[in-house]
Amino acid sequence: MGDNYVPGKKNDLSIKPIQRTMIMMGEVNHPVIDIPCGNICGLVGIDQFLVKTGTVTTFENAHNLKGMKFSMSPLVRVAVEAKNLADLSKLIESLKRLAKSDPMVQCVVEESGEHVVAWAGELHLEICLKDLENEYAAIPIKVSDPVVAYRETVAEESSTVSAPMPQGLAEDIEKKEVGPSRDVKLRSKYLSDKYQFDVAEAKKI
Repeated sequence: MGDNYVPGKKNDLSIKPIQRTMIMMGEVNHPVIDIPCGNICGLVGIDQFLVKTGTVTTFENAHNLKGMKFSMSPLVRVAVEAKNLADLSKLIESLKRLAKSDPMVQCVVEESGEHVVAWAGELHLEICLKDLENEYAAIPIKVSDPVVAYRETVAEESSTVSAPMPQGLAEDIEKKEVGPSRDVKLRSKYLSDKYQFDVAEAKKI
């Protein structure tokens, strides 16, 4: 069951047999018949049905586990390409495998056709690039200079604050009780008396 699975429906659901179960001991994988609760194990034969995270169960009415949420998002982006154009298909497949192996990695294809990969930081970038070139792709790749994506945010309240119009003001504007044709002093006094506008601010309208 994927992250988008809804109990009782068929979307994001695959019913397939698990080919093998194993326990990873460093670089060695030990096949086992069953896995007691509380252990970390490897399952063979389901990777093509999962994008990043999912739930494996034998119960028909089970609910999928909630996907992991991270307190930070990928910040460092690089463009990667195969040095040999003939290896492009290997690079694309290896990027899919890298994205599955690390929930923090994002792989996207830009409008220009570039394959862009985003990581959490420089150390994370170095480790994943090494895995991509030496393990997943096993081909020479070219990597662009890292780019950090900057975003704007609100740190404090602005000196200018927008607020909805007081109830009744729209009707007064339609009736021309308030409008550009009225004297500025009279208009600002009217707004101040009836709608509690600041007189100085009302004169700027």
